[in-house]
Amino acid sequence: MAGQGGYDSVKEQIRESIDIVELISRYVPLHRQGQNYVGRCPWHDDSRPSLQVNSQRQTWKCWVCNIGGDVFSFVMQMEKVGFREAMEMLAERAGVTIPKQNTFVRLPKNVSDDYGGYSDYDNYGLETEPVTEPEQSQLVSKRVLFSAMNWAAGLYHKALLELDEAGQARKYLRERGITDVSIKQFNLGYAPIQRDWWLQKLKGDCGKLNILEVIGILARSQRDETPQSNAGSSQYYDRFRGRVLFPIRDTQDRTVAFGGRVLPNMPNAGKTGKYVNSPETPLFSKHRMLYGLDIARLTMGKSRRVLIMEGYTDCIMAHQHGFTDAVAILGTALGAEHIRVLKRYADRMLLVLDGDKAGRKRTDEVLGLFVAQGVDMAVLTLPGNEDPCEFLEHYGADALENLIANETTDALEHAFQSATAGVDLKNDIIAGNNALDKLLNVIALNPAKIGDANSGEFLRIEKMMRRLADKFAVDESYIRRRLKQLRENAERKSYRQYDGSEIGGEVEQNETDISGEASMWNDRQMLPDNLERELLELLITEPASICKFWETNVSEKVCRSPVTRTIYQRADKLMSDGIVPTLERLLIAFDDPQMKNFLVDLDDSCRKKRTIISGEQTKEKGVVPKQSEEIPYDDETVVMLVEQIADGFERRDYKRRETNSKNKLRGEGLTRDERLKVLADYIGEQRKRQKIEDTDFDGSE
Repeated sequence: MAGQGGYDSVKEQIRESIDIVELISRYVPLHRQGQNYVGRCPWHDDSRPSLQVNSQRQTWKCWVCNIGGDVFSFVMQMEKVGFREAMEMLAERAGVTIPKQNTFVRLPKNVSDDYGGYSDYDNYGLETEPVTEPEQSQLVSKRVLFSAMNWAAGLYHKALLELDEAGQARKYLRERGITDVSIKQFNLGYAPIQRDWWLQKLKGDCGKLNILEVIGILARSQRDETPQSNAGSSQYYDRFRGRVLFPIRDTQDRTVAFGGRVLPNMPNAGKTGKYVNSPETPLFSKHRMLYGLDIARLTMGKSRRVLIMEGYTDCIMAHQHGFTDAVAILGTALGAEHIRVLKRYADRMLLVLDGDKAGRKRTDEVLGLFVAQGVDMAVLTLPGNEDPCEFLEHYGADALENLIANETTDALEHAFQSATAGVDLKNDIIAGNNALDKLLNVIALNPAKIGDANSGEFLRIEKMMRRLADKFAVDESYIRRRLKQLRENAERKSYRQYDGSEIGGEVEQNETDISGEASMWNDRQMLPDNLERELLELLITEPASICKFWETNVSEKVCRSPVTRTIYQRADKLMSDGIVPTLERLLIAFDDPQMKNFLVDLDDSCRKKRTIISGEQTKEKGVVPKQSEEIPYDDETVVMLVEQIADGFERRDYKRRETNSKNKLRGEGLTRDERLKVLADYIGEQRKRQKIEDTDFDGSE
């Protein structure tokens, strides 16, 4: 990208202008400890200072939370904002001007050129922004889209409060127990039933109507896909007409979408689905958004808990009853991205779905996602067939609080109950084995490491191992072996998937892109193994060593993990451009806070290996405390480490080829000649590895 260098230079300018010690001191009192500064971490109950700040490298790290990074990631973590917002906040503080992004969205090509320009948008409450790109009539900035969406939400809200036609909508909300305070707080609205309501509001302006189409408010009739400036306008219709509207807002309180609930006795009732949500737009992705998060995040940041519900009214009713850490999914399955977003705010997640059979089925479907990400999750099954809104209306907040305190089930416990429901574990051997395998496959997804006794998730798994052995009447060692086998199978599958030569792992021109793959950081099979970690540690602390790797068989193409490939590629490109890929340069090169955390962790891990602790020395006035000193690698040591790492990759590649050959020989479908060729290749690999020279069968050299 042509502009990437300029973008990185702005980030570098901001980083150099901000003293990380002074920045973090605004949030957390720090005091010097040796060469670093320490303070109490703001994200956990920290009785002993575990937040460390390195003023020399301009990095921070909390060893308990296992998070760290640079000035950008600290603001992202502290303020719960994205990288761009953190960058803007720091730029303002540093007095650095950020070049304006051209975040333009191209409108459909069939829009009339009679666009009316942008100058009169203020007449409708729409902010304007000059467009300097070619084909002005086809481009619009995201600022205009956000402004249009907020403006539309305001008109819908006004329609709910004032239109006679909206009486049924107001009645429906009252019957659901939703108060006027909640209607205002959540900015609820109503879309009039008439098909051309927006056409009249905007006086048929095709350009403005097209803006509403881009953001998902208007749809277009299938009868005519090429509307002209006047006749074509009649083909637009409101996607949400005749519905109560629930605006969906992002964490910056901007409306990005709507959920619409059809009203009884309306002409469209029964003809379409009960709920209609906005489609995917430049502002909205249903796989990342959660209803009510804009309000709930404030409470979640303090309680570190979130209640996940299914419906809009469930969420609103929960807030009315004091559960202001409640959110709702958007008519779609809960996904990995939703969990990733929630983990920014909450440590404990409580799934509160309907008490009917469908609600329990949905719980089972998402269980693996929580377990795979190591989330502290519990399940609350409401009694009867009531949803949370009905339960709260009938029984009140105390009843729900009592259920949360006494009736919630841990995720793994819920998995056990679900898998063994109706199974005679003592007599039905086949069903029992199937249930056990189902459970172990779920547990195998968990990233908790064996031996990590300080991990709450690990302790829960240990408890489950013992319970499974007891309930299924099998030896605990068998269950542990089976779990180990399942995890090894998953690792082998990951090995094949990310090995460069087999499944397209090689990257020749474009860099590996791991943006948007947040769930990857919770999947240990996707992260660097010990060998790749040694490679990265050396690159981080001795960045010039990449030049020595150029002389070996080691490149990003032989790395399994996309994380390793991405870091290696970036370091390789920086060095090729004449820029030494130091830790500071790499931190600037990545916006992802988890990547920044990983880089800081690599740097610290390698520096600890190079640190020597001097012994105590007795002097006249007592004992001198132990001192630590970091000893840099000399050139000879760097060369030795490069050779050892390169040899490790060669051995790993040999093992892969050996395994492939064995699998082919064991398989079926090979002709005699093909089998002999595979066998010859296998023997040749062994000879090469053992450095045995080819010898004639008669013994002659």
